[in-house]
Amino acid sequence: MRLRDRTKFASYKRRGEWAELVFITVAQGLGFNVAKLWGDTAPYDVALEMDGRFLRVQVKSCARRLRGMYVCQLSGNDHRLYTAKDFDYFACYVVPMDAWYIFPVQVLLGKATVSLAPDRKRQRYKRYLEAWWFLTRHHFRRGRRTMVPSELKTFSSMGRLTRRIVERLEGWERRA
Repeated sequence: MRLRDRTKFASYKRRGEWAELVFITVAQGLGFNVAKLWGDTAPYDVALEMDGRFLRVQVKSCARRLRGMYVCQLSGNDHRLYTAKDFDYFACYVVPMDAWYIFPVQVLLGKATVSLAPDRKRQRYKRYLEAWWFLTRHHFRRGRRTMVPSELKTFSSMGRLTRRIVERLEGWERRA
């Protein structure tokens, strides 16, 4: 199956597997212990652990732009919508922009897709763009707000590493 967005992947499944590897690389670089599940039966892709706290993450990717937005599919292979019991966070990777969105699962419950625009100043989900700190916060009692870390503690998604990987893939495509 050829992707309509003409990326370097033979199928959406291959692109998804690659996005999972990129996510694992970033999470490992941020100090998480990472576990990749065996098989496709669990509703989440990656388990993260830090300081004895485990999180379940569903990794999604998108590469095709539609009306100025990147549309990320949020349903599983069986096209059913996820529930809050399935996992804790969505990690959505916008491949052409090398941008990650980290969403608590409650933010996107009931949605089949999410439209992302990392290059726009005014965007609905700006709070979740490169919000890796969400994965490190501790959950407090109901009614308490979690403070956003200072700019000094803002995490990066290792953009240079990812860009080098994409450039290498593009070089292989030209040689083929």
